[in-house]
Amino acid sequence: MTIGQRICQIRTAHGLSQEEFGEKLGTTRQTISRWELDQTYPELAKIVLISKIFCVTTDSLLKDGISTFDAEIEFFACGVYRSAYSEIVETEKFALVYYCTPDRNILGTKLYSGFENRKHLVAICERDQQKQITEYAYFLDAEETVISNSDALASHLNEAYDGSKKKSMRRLEQFLVDHSGKPLPGVKKKGIPACLTLWRMADSYIANADWFNFFLCTGKTEYIFSIHPQDTNIYCGASYNIVFDLGLFSGGQFFRVRNYKDNSEDFCRFFCDFSYEFQEVDIPTKECELGKCLTTSKGLMWCVKRYTDDEIILQGCGEDEYIYRRIDSRTEQFALAEEKN
Repeated sequence: MTIGQRICQIRTAHGLSQEEFGEKLGTTRQTISRWELDQTYPELAKIVLISKIFCVTTDSLLKDGISTFDAEIEFFACGVYRSAYSEIVETEKFALVYYCTPDRNILGTKLYSGFENRKHLVAICERDQQKQITEYAYFLDAEETVISNSDALASHLNEAYDGSKKKSMRRLEQFLVDHSGKPLPGVKKKGIPACLTLWRMADSYIANADWFNFFLCTGKTEYIFSIHPQDTNIYCGASYNIVFDLGLFSGGQFFRVRNYKDNSEDFCRFFCDFSYEFQEVDIPTKECELGKCLTTSKGLMWCVKRYTDDEIILQGCGEDEYIYRRIDSRTEQFALAEEKN
C-alpha cells in the first residue's frame, strides 16, 4: 500500500472529505488529492501532523507493506463511554471519569492528564452521602504541590489511567481534536448558534491554589469539574445542553456534586443517573426572552443577554452570566467525527 493509499484510508475511516481533511492539516483539497494519487508526497511536518491528529504511527504512513495498518490498527479517537456506574470522557490529553458505587452512596470525579492512554491522576473529588462529606485533592500546575482536604484521596494522585476499562463500556459519542490552528469564526460570519457550538467544543484546564477548574464540551455533552478550596465550593456536573437560535437549552443533567460551605443553599444537590439518555427536544423558542433565564414548559433556558462579534453572554441561573469568547484560552479544540459502523 502506498503513502497516498494510506492517507486515503485514514481520511475515509474518519468520514472526512478531502476538503475537510485538508482543513485539519492547513492545506487544500487539491493537495490532498495529489497525495492520494501519489502525484506528490507530504512533507515530513505534514506526516507528523497526520500522526498527531489521527493518532496513527508515522511508521504506518512511511513504511510500505505494513499489514497491521491494513487490517489491525485501531484509530485513537476521543469519545464518551458509559457503563451502569461510570462515564468516561477521553481526549488526547485528558480522561475525565464520573463514577458512583452501586448504592449511589459515593459519587466521584477523577481527572487524568497525559497523552492518549499514558495519563495519570491529577485531581479527584468524592462525595460520601452517608457521612455527608465532600473531599478533594488535586495537583497544582507544577504537579509538585497538592491542594487537598483528604490525605486518603491525595495518596491516589499520580495513579496511572487504565484505558482498557472503556473496552467493556458503551460508546456514546466520538469526536476529534482539531490541530489545524484555524481561527474560530465570529458571530458576524456564522451567527450565534454556530458560534455557541464551535466556541464551546473544547476543553480548558486551570489548577492553582485558589481554583481548580476543568471544562469540557463535546458539542453534545457538557462536563464541569471545579473546586474553590477556600470555601469548599465544588461543582462536578454533566449535562446535555442544546444550542438554539438565542441561547442554550437544558436537555437534562445526569451527574451532579454541588457542595458549597454548609450546603444550606437549594442548589447544593448530589445525584447521578447513568441510564439517562439524550432526548431530542422541541425547544419552546416562543417562550424565550432575551437577557433572561427561564423555566419553560420543556426545561431551563439561558437566553442571550448581549453579544459582540467575539463574545456571547447568556443570562445564567440567579445572578450568574455565562460568558463565551471566541479567543478564550483552550487546551484542546474539538471537531465532530462521523461514527463508524
